[in-house]
Amino acid sequence: MSALNSTHRLQDNVFLVTGGASGIGRATVLRLLDEGALVVFADVNLDTGTATLKAAEDAFGPDRVRFFPCDVTVESHIEHAVQFALGTFGRLDGLVNCAGTGGALNGLLHTAADHWDKTQELLARSVFLSLKHAARAMIGDGRGGAVVNVASIAGIGGGAGGPAYSAAKACAINLGKSAALDLAKYRIRVNTVSPGPIVTPLLVRGGDPDGLRRAAVAAQPWPEAGEPEDVAACIAFLLSDDARFVTGANLVVDGGICAQAGNLYEGDSALGAEIVEGIRRSGEVGFDQGSTVPNTKDLGWQKRLDEIDFVPPSSVARKRVVLVTGTNRGLGKALAERIIQMGHTILGCGRDQESVDGMNRRFGGPHRFEVVDVANDNAVRLWIDGLDRAGLVPDLVVNNAALTSTPTQLWRLDHEEVEDVLRVNVLGTMNVLRHVIPKLLRRREGILVNFSSGWGREAAARVSPYCASKWAVEGLTKALAIELPPGIAVVAVHPGIVRSDTMARGFGEAAERYPTPDEWAKVAAPYLLGISAADNGQALSVPGMTAFHGIGSVLPERIAKLRAR
Repeated sequence: MSALNSTHRLQDNVFLVTGGASGIGRATVLRLLDEGALVVFADVNLDTGTATLKAAEDAFGPDRVRFFPCDVTVESHIEHAVQFALGTFGRLDGLVNCAGTGGALNGLLHTAADHWDKTQELLARSVFLSLKHAARAMIGDGRGGAVVNVASIAGIGGGAGGPAYSAAKACAINLGKSAALDLAKYRIRVNTVSPGPIVTPLLVRGGDPDGLRRAAVAAQPWPEAGEPEDVAACIAFLLSDDARFVTGANLVVDGGICAQAGNLYEGDSALGAEIVEGIRRSGEVGFDQGSTVPNTKDLGWQKRLDEIDFVPPSSVARKRVVLVTGTNRGLGKALAERIIQMGHTILGCGRDQESVDGMNRRFGGPHRFEVVDVANDNAVRLWIDGLDRAGLVPDLVVNNAALTSTPTQLWRLDHEEVEDVLRVNVLGTMNVLRHVIPKLLRRREGILVNFSSGWGREAAARVSPYCASKWAVEGLTKALAIELPPGIAVVAVHPGIVRSDTMARGFGEAAERYPTPDEWAKVAAPYLLGISAADNGQALSVPGMTAFHGIGSVLPERIAKLRAR
């Protein structure tokens, strides 16, 4: 096992590491810091991310490392992560593509097409996205840089992984070679490391770590098991000037396994059998989310989010005028408050006069809060026209106002309740869009955000009117995106699963497992402000906020009673 080695050959270089919260990614973050670098690491897992941030700060101080919550499958997340690194440390010298998962687990004949697609998205498409945006930043700086993709020996020989995983890793290797050719003229080197079976949280899951180490040693010529630090040391070398003439290479870090060949994933391999059995014991059977699955036992949302030094990326530094509907309570109110704290101007509305008056007394000019029922087309028209006459055309519009129905079967709901949900959630969104878009067309720029939901992309029982409304919002967004001219973009955003009064009634004590609106807004506000025209038509999600931690015992008991009737 390689020890940290303070050579300081990476002194004051700035690196972005995706998947940096655990395993090889975590070891890489610590290694780069030990060699004098400044590091931003991105990960979808808030639990392991904040734990790694604390470990890094304890060892190297709080000024040289930042954690950015990020889903590497979403291009805007990657773009924001790069901007975050630039905005925090002023430059970007290199990238490590380390985010990954096991992907589709089954053999070729039994792999579902959507599992194949998810695997390529997680392991291949994400490498392309990170490479593209990091390279653009380094080209713009003019000083060159270095990129390391973390692939696998599964990308070299098919027997070292499942077919979907092996194909994705082969793509990462060859994408690295192609990128090395494209970027050499900019003095940007691109290399790949292909680890063998390294005992990480991704590999272990339900397995026995010591058993995996013994199986790995038995499968390879080298008499010791590989550790994440061994791979991190190779990554640090490839990022350093010691490798200044190395580009387009694939460095295999496997204890000699590829030298002897052999099938590790299936057949008689004890190592392959132990890996597969561990995955099965962890509960995965078709598609593996791997180490990105959040730790549902840790409910300290406030503490974890407070530990994230979420400095706004440079792209959101410009002062904006932001229109948010439904600012009386919940997400809308928390979002408005956070955006105001960030120095931007809020134009808000709600249906409750007392709440609107309270927001105006609290914040005053230049912010404006007005009583508007978004389902009333004439009220929306008068509101938007009045803002326009006052010179307050928004840069960003967030259609947040929404209603939910009583959680029960559709046939138990009154017509009026169903109609209210559809009027506010769908018609209200369209009313705002219809009246604000002509104002944006005059200057040919602006961002429109329509809040969707997880229930706008998947279905659930007892919330059918809400599902219908949010599926409608998703479809509306995709259609509108085709109609808009360049410079104006509309996106559907899944805000996440956030604690609310409605959730508390349905989820009971399990609601405590989810972030409050204020905690959510800490991440959501800079994320929404960073959405750009390039995201037009996309279905996005606030990073780190969509993990499902269960619904507790209250809702299942209610469902059981209904079924017993």
